[in-house]
Amino acid sequence: MGLRPHDIDSALAEAVAAVAGAASLTELKAVRSAHLGEQAPLVLANRQIGGLEPAERKEAGRLIGGARARLNEAFTARQA
Repeated sequence: MGLRPHDIDSALAEAVAAVAGAASLTELKAVRSAHLGEQAPLVLANRQIGGLEPAERKEAGRLIGGARARLNEAFTARQA
């Protein structure tokens, strides 16, 4: 996964769809691991930020941080 806005939006959309499709808490835990665990696309993209120029780093951090926040909101809402 790259750091382009389209890549981040695609990863977020896929993750939110997986959250919505989870039929049980067990499935939701598996989805959380797949989309927020160490090898998750958004997590891997976040690790790439350090290699960017300072101006690019700020924008990429904002995009990824926002995507991760929306994903966490989706998990919270689904658990409720």
